[in-house]
Amino acid sequence: MSQQQCACPKCKCSVDNHSIEKDGKLYCSQSCATGHADGSTDCGHNCKCG
Repeated sequence: MSQQQCACPKCKCSVDNHSIEKDGKLYCSQSCATGHADGSTDCGHNCKCG
């Protein structure tokens, strides 16, 4: 099974079985799923997104 990348445009994370689904897309974290609405640039993993 291939790894699928987080749907957040700048995120470099791959999503796993703990991913969050929103609007038919998979995200690695809640902050990515909300489009970093809180202004964060961090997804809680090892990359910067927002």
